[in-house]
Amino acid sequence: MQTSPTTVQSLRRVFYDSFVARDLAEPLASFDVTADVEEVRRFMVSRPLTVIGIRREGVVAGFIEQDNVTDYPLAEQMVALSSAAIVTTTTPFQDVVRSLNETRFVLVSTLGQPVGVIVRSDLEKPPMRMWLFGMVTLFEMILTRIIDGSLANNVWCESLSDQRIAKAQQLQAERTRRKQAVDLIDCLQLSDKGQIFARTQELRLRHWNRSRNQIEKSIKGIESLRNNLAHSQSFTVENWDVIVQLTETLDRLLEVPAEFVAQDSLKPYTDGDSV
Repeated sequence: MQTSPTTVQSLRRVFYDSFVARDLAEPLASFDVTADVEEVRRFMVSRPLTVIGIRREGVVAGFIEQDNVTDYPLAEQMVALSSAAIVTTTTPFQDVVRSLNETRFVLVSTLGQPVGVIVRSDLEKPPMRMWLFGMVTLFEMILTRIIDGSLANNVWCESLSDQRIAKAQQLQAERTRRKQAVDLIDCLQLSDKGQIFARTQELRLRHWNRSRNQIEKSIKGIESLRNNLAHSQSFTVENWDVIVQLTETLDRLLEVPAEFVAQDSLKPYTDGDSV
């Protein structure tokens, strides 16, 4: 299949430009600096809200977190905006995750004013689930093509048990029955591909400078994230470290050759194709 750099460019556009902070943000509630503290506290607890903005002369000039509200006047406990992590509405998800890895919330601004807020639980929303699932898919596609290109003629079978190979062969046979001609490697599970990488020193040294145990642990975490995404389960608490890891890897994933992400595993089928 002929590939083009535009394929990778399209991926970059999707991951960097199509999913941005405004897709996750909730409106930032705000109170005037002269508001009654107890009223503010009740409001934040009843919602509940992690943080609210504090207005001075009609403009949000600071913030206060629910956990830090005291009985002092708002003017005395308001925290300056310079202490908050602030992104724009068009900030990519990648930078939002990086910020949330350092702080409990991120303020979202437009025209120089904070108008929204993102906390980690907001990452459970559909746009983030789509973005993460796309990254996991991209990661597995690249893993597959690297193995296939480095270990020709199914040499990678030596790294798997007979049971795992038989499972892949069964799936390949079923796809063939459905008129889908696929390579055996495309019928492996992500855990199988991770095991091949972990057990092949050449692949570890060239493409993933980690120990066997570290690679197996990373793959297990990515599988857990994918399962939670696929079954609409909560994931931000259980899989946070994996989310950060994938986010930090995104730039490298999008630097791969076009053929790694443009190759179609489904080839034209002919009745003469064998399993």
